[in-house]
Amino acid sequence: MIFASSLDGFPSNKFPRTVLTLGAFDGVHRGHRAVLRRVAREARKRRAKSVVLTFQEHPQKVLRPERGTSLLTSFEHKLSLLAAEDLDLCLGLHFNRRFSRLSPEEFVKRVLCDRMRVVEVILGHDARFGKGRAGGTETMKGLAKKFGFRFQCVPPMKVGAAAVSSTRIRALVSEGRLKEAGRQLGRPYSILASVIKGAGRGRKLGFPTANLDPHSEILPPEGVYAARVRLIPPSQFNWKRGVGLGRVQPLRGRGWLPAVLNLGRRPTFEKKGRPVAEVHLIGFRGDLYGHQAEIEFVRKIRDERTFPDAFALGAQIRRDVAKAREFLRDKSGQLSYT
Repeated sequence: MIFASSLDGFPSNKFPRTVLTLGAFDGVHRGHRAVLRRVAREARKRRAKSVVLTFQEHPQKVLRPERGTSLLTSFEHKLSLLAAEDLDLCLGLHFNRRFSRLSPEEFVKRVLCDRMRVVEVILGHDARFGKGRAGGTETMKGLAKKFGFRFQCVPPMKVGAAAVSSTRIRALVSEGRLKEAGRQLGRPYSILASVIKGAGRGRKLGFPTANLDPHSEILPPEGVYAARVRLIPPSQFNWKRGVGLGRVQPLRGRGWLPAVLNLGRRPTFEKKGRPVAEVHLIGFRGDLYGHQAEIEFVRKIRDERTFPDAFALGAQIRRDVAKAREFLRDKSGQLSYT
């Protein structure tokens, strides 16, 4: 998937006809993917290029920062998930107040028609666009007739009785309801993180850990989790946020590794510590510092608690590793890496 970070960088000579969708796409959940796959399918049918227009900053963070909207996926993670949907191009614009002042009609005329050359727009049922989020699917339907392109609205995707939504998934992850969040996402909840230097206590206990700097803003409640981890090569992120074009690939790593992940404050050692994330890769030997990693949360093992000494903590970690192995085994009895 080609990535363009500005309208000036949009390769109009290679994209004379586009089928397009737009939105924040936080989490790239099942509902989002239904829209994206229809875009790819319709573009092939119409011999056009498939395009997703999204933003490097979530609009709510710019317009209403006091609400403190936290996101499921970092921009890098979102791009990699979008790249898995067989799209030709992602236009990742910077969202600012000047952009937000465009009326729905100005946005469609100036951006979609004049610059993106749309022949068809496909939106989810709850899509909003234009100044004050005034534009919706009915607005787009009318503008499609005015400017001569086709419009489709994709109905909501439901899991049980509830429509899938990023807002709902944020709440489920924050509450630790990972299985329900996974059903809405269509995949286990995962985050991207950078491996950073730590104090090295895990190695002294016989369980070397990698400290993580999560890119996502929403994490499950503090505690110990069975997880799967894959290391992502630096070449995965060979695009540039600033200007011009880049190419984004779906996330590819060295294969999933079984792991125990701790989210918490390490109360045995730090009485007033800030929350940190650290992971022990079961059976792995090697240096992780400087790597990027994708962490997939599988199941919570226990709450974090204080131990009387390092020996007691080490004994508990051994039990945590055994429990993680149990949770991560597939039906054949082997550790599940996929």
